[in-house]
Formats: sequence, C-alpha cells, structure tokens
Amino acid sequence: MKNQYIIETIETKTGDITLKVNDYFLHSKYNPKIEAQKFAENHYEPHHVHILFGYGLGYIVDNLKEKLKFNEPLIVIDPLFDDSLLKVQDRHKETEFEQFLYNSNSIKNLEYIVDSIKELAFQRTFKIISSPNYDKIFPDMYLQILKQVKDIQQKSIVNENTINRDSEMWQKNLSENLLSIFEDRNLDKLYQVYSCPVVIASGGPSLTKQLPLLKEIQNNVVIIAAGSTINSLVEYCIEPDYVVSIDGKEVNYNQFKDLHLRKAKLMYSIFNQPKIRSEFNNEAFAFTAQSDHTVNQYLTNKLNINLPRIIGGGSVAHFAFTLAQYITSGPIALIGQDLAYTNNQTHAANNKQAESIEESWKTSNNMFTVEGFDGEDIWTSTMLYSMKLTFEQLIKEAPPKNIFYNCTEGGVRLNGFEQKNFNEFCTEYIQEEIPNKNLGLVNKAYKVSQDEWENLKGILEEELKDYAQIIKHLSKGLSVLEGNKSRTVFSEKALKILNKIDKEITVLYPKVQMNFIVAPITLEVLKGFLEKENETPTEMYTRVYNQTKTLYSKLLEAARKSKTFTEHVIERINNEKIKKGEE
Repeated sequence: MKNQYIIETIETKTGDITLKVNDYFLHSKYNPKIEAQKFAENHYEPHHVHILFGYGLGYIVDNLKEKLKFNEPLIVIDPLFDDSLLKVQDRHKETEFEQFLYNSNSIKNLEYIVDSIKELAFQRTFKIISSPNYDKIFPDMYLQILKQVKDIQQKSIVNENTINRDSEMWQKNLSENLLSIFEDRNLDKLYQVYSCPVVIASGGPSLTKQLPLLKEIQNNVVIIAAGSTINSLVEYCIEPDYVVSIDGKEVNYNQFKDLHLRKAKLMYSIFNQPKIRSEFNNEAFAFTAQSDHTVNQYLTNKLNINLPRIIGGGSVAHFAFTLAQYITSGPIALIGQDLAYTNNQTHAANNKQAESIEESWKTSNNMFTVEGFDGEDIWTSTMLYSMKLTFEQLIKEAPPKNIFYNCTEGGVRLNGFEQKNFNEFCTEYIQEEIPNKNLGLVNKAYKVSQDEWENLKGILEEELKDYAQIIKHLSKGLSVLEGNKSRTVFSEKALKILNKIDKEITVLYPKVQMNFIVAPITLEVLKGFLEKENETPTEMYTRVYNQTKTLYSKLLEAARKSKTFTEHVIERINNEKIKKGEE
C-alpha cells in the first residue's frame, strides 16, 4: 500500500498542518480547525453510532468528540493507518478513545467491533461520515463500510423483531420445558464422542437432489437434521441420528407430530416448543444458547442444572453447525443450506412449509440477489441473508477445529466456507459403516430422584414469594408516580420511594426467571425515551415520568405472567413426578 499513495505535509496560513494525499487535501489548506468544527456540527446526529471514515490529523475527531452529548460511540477507520502511512496524534494516544481507532483490516470485522462496545447493546442506529476526500481516495473501502453497516442493521432489525414477537412465548416455553430439562441434562456426555463425518441436513430446496446420496451413506456418517428438515428425510426413508430444534412456536410442533421416530434423538434449546419432547421416545439433550447468560446462571446457580452453552443464531442450522463441532472431531458437511429461493422454491420437497414463490414476491418480500454457490446471482431475502451473515460470523467468532464444507450445491455462497460438491465430500471422507453409532447412550440418562423433585418444588415455591414482592413493589411505584402532584419535578419523597423500589427490584430480579419476557421491555424503555438536546425541565420530567411508568407497568404485567408460569410448573411436579413416585 505504501507505493500507492504520495502523502505531503503542508503548513497552512494559520500555522496549522494539513495533509495532501495523491492531490487530494484531507483538511482545509486555509484553516483546518475551523473547517473541522463546521464539519462536525453538520454531521453529528444525537443517539447514533458515528463511524468516521478518515482520521487524517485528527481535527474532525477532536470536534466530533466534543459534540457527543449522550455518550455516543465514535468509531474511526483510516486505511492510512495501514503500514504506518499515518500515525495517531499524540493527544489521542494512551487514552480510552484510542481503542476505537482502526485500520482498513477492521472493515471486514466491523460487526464484531460494534458487538464488543457495551454501550451498543440496544443501539443500532448509525451515522456514517466520510472525512473530506476519503471516499474519493478509497472508494472501494468506503463502499465496503456502507455495505457492512447495512448488513449489521438488517441483522439487528431481524433480531429485534424476533425479540418483540416471541419473548413471552420463550418465557412460557422455558417454564414448560423445565421438567424435561431437569431430566435431559446430559449433552456433555456427547462431547467429542465421535471422530466420524457429520452431515447437517437443512431444509433448503437443493436438499431434494442430495437425498439419494444421503440415503446411500446414512450408515457411514452421523446425520443431524435441522428442525423441520426431519419431514423431508423421513419421507425418503432416512431417519437422522439427531434432530436439533429451537423454534418455540406451536406450528413447529406440527413438524414433528406423529412421525413415529425409532432411533433419532432430540437436541433442544431451553425455549423450544415443549410438546416436541414427547415425540421422541429416546434420550434427549438440552442446551442453552451462548448468549443466554442470565438464564444459564439461573439454571446453574439456583437449580444446579449445568447445561452446555452452544453458540448459535437465528436459525436452527446455526446451532446444528456448532453442535456438530461439539460431538465430533471429524469433518462436517452442510447440505440443504440454501438460504435462498433456489429454483423459486422456499424449502425441499415434503417439508410441510414448502411452497413456490411467485415473481411478485421479488418486489413485495424484501428480496434481492446475491452471489450463489456456483457464482451466479440467486434470489434471497432480508431474513435469509441475515442467516448467511450469521454463519459467516460464527466461523470468525469461534473458528471450528473441524474441517468443514458447504456442500449445498445451490443457494448462497457462504464466505469463509469451502464450497464442495457433496459427492466429492463423500468420496474423500466417508469410508466404512460406523459401528454402534448410538454408543450405548440410552443407558446414560440422568436419573432424577424424588428428593431432587421435592427440592425443585421447594425452590419454585420460594420464587412465588419473590414474585409477590416484585408485584407489590411495582404496584407501589405506579401509585407513587400517579400521586406526584407536580408536572415539572418529582418531590423528594417520591424520589426517595422510587429509588428504594428500584433497589428492592434489583435484589429480587436475579432470584426469579423472567429474562426472556423482560427483553422487549428493556428495548422499549432504552430506545423509546431518548433525551432530547436542550430539554426544558418540563420535557425532561415528562420523558422520565413516561419512561418510569412504562417500565413499572410492563414489568408488573411480566411478573404476573411469570408467576403464573411458575405455579403451573409446581402443579406439574405434584401431579406428574412426586405423586407418581409415591404410588
């Protein structure tokens, strides 16, 4: 890169220094500090993540930092940092800000940079700023940043919509799964027990053409079915060794109902649709998502249930990919992972969700084209593309120790995966039949004693008391808010009571499990009541009042629902476990 750019240092009429790169000035040749001040004023956007493309001599950074009124992050990327063509100014060295200065290599890792900034947990609004002439000197890199940010925002939209739509269902499912989880805490027994190839079958349209070969080699590999793909496999007389399921919706249960599986074992997340477990007569294995820190802590510390934490994403196939790495040291192949509408189809044949897409979908369903497995353009959607990005993120965030391939032969190209014909994969890695694929695991199920059921019941009964206290405090808080007479300021008495309530709830909240159901409330409260610039006292009071009222009222509703879920679990322990053991 050094030979591509001629960098000149020039003194301006004001005595300040400016830079010229390949005949382009990075700052004003007259007064760079005044220019930077006006530039920052024109480009600052409250409550946005600011990504500045171009550091130069740091004048714009100085002024943008002064404009950041609400602790907004400022990420600076400058290709001239490559090969030390440009250095960070002394005033920015050895400060907390220095960790947000990056070279061009960071562009491809921008998503991880954003995810690592704790202030961005609920903030995904971006302001992309090109410093003067940087978009002309580095046009391709600037376009890469624009694309990366667009991808991040698309994933964020999908994730946020999912949280808002499904959080209550996840909370209810966790409660209903609790008894199964208590018995199925044995996934750790599968850790690296295989050294053979694993094939992950997903339900994309291209799976259909690969089923004959999969059937032929089914005794030579471990087959993992991703969710509803089970229907396409069973219809073709292929019963997988494992089925992974994470979808909590009722409709997901219909994918498994009446399949009469004989050997397949279920791997399921804690918020999976509860009725699915009963469709598997064999042993099952529960796990938590890597991101579910609070839930995992609750299960471990309070209920003494230690479940493996599995890295995943929005698709069941993401979890299946990580689980394959968990159980084998052998090579892994993805088939049917189209993440696109191959041959204008949504799913493989015999999948209960399969349907053909019409031409009108391509304008009405947020569809667009991307590079496909064979290099040609193929149609995908925002949701499917988000899943593609997650696959690519997975192998960067946690690089597999296994050899792994995308053998889908259709759909999108997965960057970072070697694209390999499925037949070539089988020829190279599949040799002889795997003896005793079940490994005698049926005899390794965790046995729950009557004392353990009694203990679990006692813990949950204590939780009911904690819920009652939470409900009491939140109700009192709402009464205090309503009773505050002023409409411009909280009385000292009201503030004292509200602060005490907040402290009490902070102590009680970790004692119960309502993590999922609270997630959309947190999103709404953090994003829906942002402070305005130059707020008047009345505007500030109204904002804080409405924010606090929204928080208390929605937490109150969530606590009541979670309490009901826990009461139902206690009832089931009495009816299904303790009484049954006494007979």
